[in-house]
Amino acid sequence: MEFVDVVCVTIYTGEDVLWEDMPLYKAIIQKAKELDLGGVTVVQGKAGFAKTNRGLNKKITHFFSGNANLPLVIEIVDKKENVEKIFPFLEKSAIHSCVTITDCKVLVTDYLREKFGKK
Repeated sequence: MEFVDVVCVTIYTGEDVLWEDMPLYKAIIQKAKELDLGGVTVVQGKAGFAKTNRGLNKKITHFFSGNANLPLVIEIVDKKENVEKIFPFLEKSAIHSCVTITDCKVLVTDYLREKFGKK
């Protein structure tokens, strides 16, 4: 088995958090594509809370009210030198968010070998 060292950037935010004219999670995906990062995954949570209510409406909303304000977890995984390219963007845009950075290992699969020419 073969492993590669990578960095996982995890951003905890909410679907109501905006950056300029779009939801923050969409802005992060767009920026990651521009920077040609390895990949981004956005996962929607069922429930969550922060120290204070976040976002535009500053009130607790519920899924059944039609005004969902659910938590989101955004993960970016790539080599350290690639992931570092998005840090300046996150520093200014990730308002009402928590960004964590973790070193980890990725199992090199046949897919990765084929896609990235990894031997």
